[in-house]
Amino acid sequence: MDLDELTARLPKVSLHTHLIGSVSASTVLELARKHDVDLDAAVGRPGCTADDLYDHESYDDLDEFLRVLDVVGAVIRDADDFHRVTYESLTAGGAAHGVLYREIMLSPPGHPGVPYATILDGVIAGARDARADTGIASGLVVALNRNDSAAAGLQLVEEVIADRREEVLGVGLDYSEAIGPPEKFWRAFALAGRAGLHRTAHSESGPPHHVETILDLLGGERIDHGYHVVDDPDLTARCVSERIPFTCTPVSSDIGRYSGSGDGTHHRIREMVDAGLCVTIDSDDPPMFGTDPTHDYRVLARALGYGLDELAQFTRNAVDGCWLDESDKQTLRTQVEDRIARLATAGQARA
Repeated sequence: MDLDELTARLPKVSLHTHLIGSVSASTVLELARKHDVDLDAAVGRPGCTADDLYDHESYDDLDEFLRVLDVVGAVIRDADDFHRVTYESLTAGGAAHGVLYREIMLSPPGHPGVPYATILDGVIAGARDARADTGIASGLVVALNRNDSAAAGLQLVEEVIADRREEVLGVGLDYSEAIGPPEKFWRAFALAGRAGLHRTAHSESGPPHHVETILDLLGGERIDHGYHVVDDPDLTARCVSERIPFTCTPVSSDIGRYSGSGDGTHHRIREMVDAGLCVTIDSDDPPMFGTDPTHDYRVLARALGYGLDELAQFTRNAVDGCWLDESDKQTLRTQVEDRIARLATAGQARA
């Protein structure tokens, strides 16, 4: 079995995909027309088309990437829009690539003027329809925006608690790490913890001590990206011992060079794996970076020479790190192991 077929058929569990970053360029253009948004002016490029809306290579500048992300978020405005983008993300952007389960990151601050309840209503309906049509299961992670004030972050968590939905599993933290170090939001995360919500946070470009702060001050149960953890041997050993999941995104982080590794993110991920860390693989903001769940696995496998054993372990790690209850997690684990076994058998039959 060649690498293309292996990575396409590999069962996947997705813990690090942002809803706003999962919207196809063609859908963005259609929603902009629906809401009479001048996309050319918003993006700053005349004659914007589906072919050039996402300028992947320019996203080595984080601010440019976040600016376009804000434009996308602003055209998703009503429950029907949220239903559509969620459904498309989970079906064409998930199940079609062998994703069995995904925890979707929502960014309510990225949809100015849209009530939180409207976002949830549309997303939950889209997720239910996606599951009915393809079998893909999902949960939701509500992300605080680091660019906002600590008070705004606290207010968002209060809203999550006041409008508690079983589909919302936890909270996260994203956007510019330089503007919003993790300690800025400790009160919001403490409140989330008291309410029984799971917690994660991005640490992509920041120093290793940000990982430590997320774990100790924010009560984080996993780290999104976390490439710099291996710069601190003691912290790495702790994370290995505690089996902290690190949700890595090979393609998007390599374009952005956020890993800080001269060899690119792929080799930083190898360091993490070789150190014994619990690493998962995901696609972050797939269409914005010209990737998808299969492509991220394929790119990493080619760069590092990985085969079925290594790639399957990433999926197993994601099952361990997901926020399903134990019964549902065991069901997912059984599905994953069955598909891995079938892949191994198919590979042996062709050898």
